[in-house]
Amino acid sequence: MEENPSLKPLWTFDEVVAVLGGPAAVGRMTGNPASAVCNWRTKRSRFPSKYYVAMRDELAARGYFAPCALWGQVALAIAA
Repeated sequence: MEENPSLKPLWTFDEVVAVLGGPAAVGRMTGNPASAVCNWRTKRSRFPSKYYVAMRDELAARGYFAPCALWGQVALAIAA
């Protein structure tokens, strides 16, 4: 997915959680307790990869984007 220049960047786990409404809100969004969200941060500093698309879309709806590495995803370099 190409970055949309009109979206504001978020570079950290904590910034993503804050924009999405905090650990409890992210937990509701992903079907997990808030404590699970806190554990993701403490143990890995990234989100489970299975939530990447849903969270990316929600961030975009709110006017933000974050690097896919926060979900353990790898962006491919495309040669022009």
